[in-house]
Amino acid sequence: MKKIIILILKISFIVLIIAWVTMVVIDYFRARDMVRPVFCFSEKNAQVEEGKYYECTSFGYKYYTLEKEDGTKEYGFRSILSGSPVEVK
Repeated sequence: MKKIIILILKISFIVLIIAWVTMVVIDYFRARDMVRPVFCFSEKNAQVEEGKYYECTSFGYKYYTLEKEDGTKEYGFRSILSGSPVEVK
């Protein structure tokens, strides 16, 4: 009985890891095409000195875009523990 429970826990852990990696990969490719992520727990929109700033927090990472006033766009991924790349007032 104990071996069955351990096997079920191992399989569950592996499935969770695969699901998390899949979500990160999907959001990465969407971000690369300058499309907002699918998986977002909280969103933040702000007007900063450089232009418009958007940030999405998800499972262990943050996605952000910065649309500058001159028309250029920047995007990126950061750790959920790191701060914003721009100063949001």
